[in-house]
Amino acid sequence: MSQSRFTARGAFGACLLLALAVAAASPARAEPPAGEEPSLEQKVEVLTEEVSRLREQMNIPETDRELRGAYGMGPAASKVYGVAQGISFGGYGEFYFSTPYGNTAETGAVNSADLLRLIAYVGYKFSDRIVMNAEIEYEHATTGSNYAGESGEVAVEFAYLDFLIDPAFNVRTGNVLIPMGFINQMHEPTTFHGSFRPTIERTIIPTTWRELGAGIHGARGSLSYSAYAVNGLNATEFDASGVRGGRQEGNQAIWEDVGGVAGADYAATLGHGTLIVGASLYYGGADQGLARDSTGAMIDVTNRVYEAHGEFHRGGFSARALVAASHIENAAALSHALFADGGVLTAQVPESQLGWYAEAAYDIAPLLWKNASFTLSPWARYEAFNLQNGVSAGTGLAADPALDGSLVAVGLESKPHPNVVLKLDLLFPANKSTAPVSDEIRFGAGFIY
Repeated sequence: MSQSRFTARGAFGACLLLALAVAAASPARAEPPAGEEPSLEQKVEVLTEEVSRLREQMNIPETDRELRGAYGMGPAASKVYGVAQGISFGGYGEFYFSTPYGNTAETGAVNSADLLRLIAYVGYKFSDRIVMNAEIEYEHATTGSNYAGESGEVAVEFAYLDFLIDPAFNVRTGNVLIPMGFINQMHEPTTFHGSFRPTIERTIIPTTWRELGAGIHGARGSLSYSAYAVNGLNATEFDASGVRGGRQEGNQAIWEDVGGVAGADYAATLGHGTLIVGASLYYGGADQGLARDSTGAMIDVTNRVYEAHGEFHRGGFSARALVAASHIENAAALSHALFADGGVLTAQVPESQLGWYAEAAYDIAPLLWKNASFTLSPWARYEAFNLQNGVSAGTGLAADPALDGSLVAVGLESKPHPNVVLKLDLLFPANKSTAPVSDEIRFGAGFIY
């Protein structure tokens, strides 16, 4: 008996016991004549109705089915939309083991392992029109320090209210995920290849990017869209790699400056496959009244992030491609304010960034085993990125060649269950600096529930 079947039957047994208690405490639908015991058929009917009701309320799947996304959220994050009413629980986890090789003496790279994330989703459906959804994230297992002095964190990754007015028009407010690229909203481990998310979607698009705000989302036919107004980034936390440190993440955010983001996707049938194309744009103020030069004058900082992406599926074949760029106004003045040491700059904020990646995968399990109940997918990805694609002449510094790089990643992925994934990755990084880099082998696993 598989573990998933055992767990499902255990949950069913618990529901059955609860149903017995509810049935005992509830008035019978059809009372037997006075002095007579209910028939076996009547008892079974009552229990069947109660178990069905409990399954619906608790969102317990009837089979070991694959979870599906809804309203722009990941598969497990969407469970609250499937309950009839009340509370919903879900989550995901991912971990990996890493072994570097080549130049390890020079780079200092060591074998390592990490419980990268353990996530709990909690949702509450107040009515068919009003839904609360939240993600509580535990990164790196503990907030204590590790051997290198680095620590994990506990954070609320998103927490929002959805007002479901019409499939084509809904309102969302709270700590919302910025709708950019593939990964920022759909970042559960079963939704992407590799133990780590693509570099482009961790740097130029600073996944996981979430801010406090409000906006609209919906879908009509093959077109889906979303648009939000949110607090702007905090430019005093920008660095040589870009804007990632400027995310405020709902932590007592200052919003002297605001940002706006809009994105759309279009799905079309292409031959016997499905093609999805989309794009998004973010624009916002980022100085927040905090970025000031040596005289105390405010530096006006704005930033833009924009991207376009496409995805194709046909049978066991899938492919993705994405290009992203960013631009920061007044990067030179900001660099002097942040990184001047005795009048000498030690680093600089880039004026622009550019990156892209393309990947492909194919499920070969049906070719090797008849009626295979699992997937087995070789995959490959190529990434190219320049995190200092443009730098200001006003800094007097050249672009850092270590931030102009590429990554070749190949791997093998298997899903023994639609909601469980095993990952084997080989990584070959490179950049334009003379500093040595190490290649890497990773074994990882993830699950959603």
